[in-house]
Amino acid sequence: MIKRTVSFYLQKIYNETNNGECQIRMRVRWNGCAVQFNCGYTIDARKWNPGTSRCRKNVFNQKGFSSADINKELNRLEGLVDEVFKAYEVRDVNPSKDDLKRDFNILNGKDIGAPEKARTLDSYMDEFTSTMGSINSWAEGTYKKINTLRRHLSKFSPSLKLSDFDNDVLSSFIEYLRDNAGMQNTSIIKTWRNLHWFLKWAHSKGYLSNTDFQKFGPKLKTVSDKEVIYLTWDELMLVYNFKFPEGKKYLERTRDVFCFQCFTSLRYSDVAKLRREDIEGDIVKVVTEKTGNTIRIELNKYSRSILEKYQEDERPLPVPCNQRMNKWIKEVCFLAGIDQPMTLVYYKGAERIEEVHPKYELIGTHTGRRTFICNALTMGIPAATVMEWTGHSDYKAMKPYIKIADQEKAKAMKKFDER
Repeated sequence: MIKRTVSFYLQKIYNETNNGECQIRMRVRWNGCAVQFNCGYTIDARKWNPGTSRCRKNVFNQKGFSSADINKELNRLEGLVDEVFKAYEVRDVNPSKDDLKRDFNILNGKDIGAPEKARTLDSYMDEFTSTMGSINSWAEGTYKKINTLRRHLSKFSPSLKLSDFDNDVLSSFIEYLRDNAGMQNTSIIKTWRNLHWFLKWAHSKGYLSNTDFQKFGPKLKTVSDKEVIYLTWDELMLVYNFKFPEGKKYLERTRDVFCFQCFTSLRYSDVAKLRREDIEGDIVKVVTEKTGNTIRIELNKYSRSILEKYQEDERPLPVPCNQRMNKWIKEVCFLAGIDQPMTLVYYKGAERIEEVHPKYELIGTHTGRRTFICNALTMGIPAATVMEWTGHSDYKAMKPYIKIADQEKAKAMKKFDER
C-alpha cells in the first residue's frame, strides 16, 4: 500500500473578484512527492475550520454555495484520490507527480486530450501569486503590491496577453504609468521591478518564450539624496508634551501611539498587533510583520510612560486604523506647530519637479521609525546598536540616516563658534 496523505488548506488570492475570500486547495503527499489541486471553491478564512480541514457548519461563501455543498465536494475529491491510488497499488506502480495529475484529472472528468483553452493573463498571475506567495511566505504588503500591478495592467490594456510583452508593449506600459497613472519615476521603477519579477517567473515556467523583458530597463531619473522626513528631538518633545485644547482631546491617543513609535523604532504594523504578553518587564519583544525577524527593544522613560498611561486597557496601546492615524497625526503636528517649509524634489519622466509643503503635511506613521533612527544616531548611539533595535541587516539602509546624523552633529559643533 502506498502511504499517502490528503489535506485541504486555504490559499490567499488577491484579485478584483474574490471579495477577500481564499481559494480552497487540496494537497496530496506520497513518497516524498506533493501535488496541489484547486478545488473550485473559495471561502472566508473565518468560515474555515483548520482542525477538520473543512468549512464550518451552516455558512455560505460569496457566491452562495453552502458549507454542506462545499464539504461534500471536498469529500468527493478525497475519494477520487483514494481510487487513483488503489489503481496504482493493483498495478504495483509508484506514480510520479505527472502521473497523479493526469490520472486524477481523467477520473475527475477533465478531458486532458482536448485542446487547452487559451489562458488569460489573470490566470497566470493567479498562479504566480498562489505559488510564489506560498513558497516565500509573502507578507500582506507583497500581495497588495502584486494586486496593484494587476490593476495597472488591466487598465493599460484589458485584453493584454502574456505573449504580448515585447519591447513595444513594455515601453507603452511605462508611458502609461507616467502619463495616465501619474506616477513619479521612483514608483514607476518599483512597478517595473514587480512586473519583471512576474515575467521572469513566467519564463522559468515555460509560459513565456519572448525574452525582451530581460534586456528591457526604463532609464528614469531619480533623486539620489531623497529628503528623509523625521522629527528633530526638539520637535518630538513639542509633540510629546503638547496639551490638546477642548475639542481636540481625541487626538491624544494617536499622539501617544506615534510617540511610542518614535521612542522604540517600531513600524505601524508591529505596534498595531502589539500584545501585553509581548512586553516582558522593560523589554518589548516583537516578531516583525514585514521581515519576520525577532527584535528586542529596551524601554526608555518616554516609551515606558506611554505604556503606563494605558495599563488598565486590554491592549497596550490604543492604535487606530492606519488610514485614520495618518490623517490624525498630521493634525497633531499642525497643532504642535511643526510647520517648517520642506522642499520635495522628484522626477516625472524627464521633468524635475519641486514642491514646498509645511512639514506636518508630510508626517505619517512611517515617520516614527525614521525619527527614532535619526535621533538615536545624532545622540551618538552606534549604528550597530541602532540596527539591533530596528532589525536592519546591513548598513546600506542606514546610510541616509547616518548622513543626517553627521549633518546635525556638524551644526551642533558650529554653535561653539557663535559663543
